Amino acid sequence: MSDDDKTQAPTPKKLDDARKKGDVPMAPEMRHAIMFTAAVVVAAGMGASALGRATPLLVRFWSRADDLRLEPATAQGFASGVAMATAVAFAPLMGMLFGFALLTGFSQGLPTLSWSRVGLKWNKLSPVAGFGRLFGMRAFVEFGKTLLKLIAVITIALLVVAPQAVGLVQLIGSEPGAIGRTATTIVTAMIKAVLVLVFAIAAFDLLYQRFAFFKKMRMSLQEVKDENKQSDGNPETKARIRRIGIRRARQRMMAEVPGASVIITNPTHYSVALKYDHGAMRAPIVVAKGADAIAFKIREIARASNVPIVESPVLTRAIYASVEISHPIPTKHYAAVAEIIGYVMRIARKR
Repeated sequence: MSDDDKTQAPTPKKLDDARKKGDVPMAPEMRHAIMFTAAVVVAAGMGASALGRATPLLVRFWSRADDLRLEPATAQGFASGVAMATAVAFAPLMGMLFGFALLTGFSQGLPTLSWSRVGLKWNKLSPVAGFGRLFGMRAFVEFGKTLLKLIAVITIALLVVAPQAVGLVQLIGSEPGAIGRTATTIVTAMIKAVLVLVFAIAAFDLLYQRFAFFKKMRMSLQEVKDENKQSDGNPETKARIRRIGIRRARQRMMAEVPGASVIITNPTHYSVALKYDHGAMRAPIVVAKGADAIAFKIREIARASNVPIVESPVLTRAIYASVEISHPIPTKHYAAVAEIIGYVMRIARKR
């Protein structure tokens, strides 16, 4: 099937199935941008703090190097102490990096865990396949993108540093504080410019990856129909079930006609069967109704069962349109129906 046949947008079910398999739109440039930001934040804000917490440990090693004895009895305790002190010193820094790593997933949508992605795939171990991935067209495209990004970053950095070149020459022989302040200003400006560039590239890559993903997930009209059949059932089967339900309901309705009190007609197109039990019912109930062929069948059953048939076109059409089966007639029709039932009862008494 060609891509030209896939003109339909992907259904929620297809997108959900792809998500369960770990196939979601992910922009590598967005991940790179966030991790670059993490490196800047960690280096600027927490790197010095982590080194400050690790300094006492390093000082103790150097100042008491002669007293350290790595023996079988003390080696385990010494290693545990070093590991614990290192973990405490760098825990905030590692926590910050871990938080930014999670942010790379949340920034592009709700993350998902797919075991099919972590399963063993023997084709990934094939040297031929690995060589194809390493030197294939996709690899060259990624290499070209990386090279272009590197050139762009260097260009931005040079554009920021160029106006400061004259000032850098004048710093020769200056005090360390002035050199440090100037260097900080230049580096900060470079980082800001590079961050803007990196996030601009990441935003473009995010839009492109989403566009490419939804284009890849497009479906043909036949695929949409097949999916609807699988999820909602075959339309032909559902229609057949509906026909069976209608036929059975009609059979139950026709079974009530012999017990009706009267059949009112218009006289050919509509028939309504009314049942009234004096003392047990507050109002007459519609036990059957129909038009055309069904109306004829109701009259046929009524004649075979000796149920009275009365012509009342206006009343028949009104009850047929406003009252459902097994429901009592509305109050506004009481007088007209009572007159008909009274007439039928008088005829029955004479007989």
